[in-house]
Amino acid sequence: MATVAAVGIAAAVAGGVTQAHAAGQAATAQETKAQQAQQLELKNQQAGIQFQQQEWAGQQQAEAPYQALGSTAANAYTNLLNNPFTAPTLSQAEQTPGYQFNLQQGTQAINEQAAATGNLNSGNTGVALQKYGQGLATNTYQQAYQNSLNQYQTNLAAAGQGVGMGLTSTGQLGQFGQSAANNLSNLYLTGGQQQASQLNNQGAAAAAGIMGQANAYSNMYNGIANSFSQGAAMGGQFGSLGGGMGGYGGGGGYGSYGMTSNYGGPPGGTGSYADYGAPNPYSTVQAPSTYSTAGWPN
Repeated sequence: MATVAAVGIAAAVAGGVTQAHAAGQAATAQETKAQQAQQLELKNQQAGIQFQQQEWAGQQQAEAPYQALGSTAANAYTNLLNNPFTAPTLSQAEQTPGYQFNLQQGTQAINEQAAATGNLNSGNTGVALQKYGQGLATNTYQQAYQNSLNQYQTNLAAAGQGVGMGLTSTGQLGQFGQSAANNLSNLYLTGGQQQASQLNNQGAAAAAGIMGQANAYSNMYNGIANSFSQGAAMGGQFGSLGGGMGGYGGGGGYGSYGMTSNYGGPPGGTGSYADYGAPNPYSTVQAPSTYSTAGWPN
């Protein structure tokens, strides 16, 4: 009976250890894969973040000249608005190189013509010089006025165009910045969720491994206990059977015939069929006395 119990115990221990080892290996494999997946997702997230940051830096660098132009133009535009167009004075017009050159050349031509005709110092020559000078001044001033106005308007338009380019650049940067912020937010959020999921998978795998090992050892201990119980039960059954078999030999059930029992049962028998619940067929049979005188061993 001890052998039966020992075999059952050995089988339970072997099965429990094998199952626990298998559960541990499966959990370790799942944890490893989940950890690898988490590391891969982290790597992808970092690569995405780095790429987005590089793109944002490149966009800022590309817009930098337009930002600088817009800033300079804005300052110039503000200065022009604060100092509106002012018409030049006649004195300013007369100081232009064109006026001085034309006045000199015209005066010289009139004098040379008057000298050639003998009217150099005449009144007609003086009148001619006066008209020429007045006409030249008027034309020169009008031209100087228009030139000054055109220059102001040109400067104002150029500054306004620069301001517009700066505003456009600022709007584009705002869009790029918002897009970059959204992309980075998604990268952080999605990557965080994916990594958290893999971390949960690692924890679940570890927990499953622990539970699997616990169940395996629990089954092992139950198997050991069952083996002990079965061994004890089988031992009790054989002990009872041995006591009953004693009726064939130990009790001398055949003694009424004057014969020694040839059925040597296990010790402890009562020598009676009553142990098996069967009537004794020899209880009313009296052995003939001739058996005892015939030399039969009693």
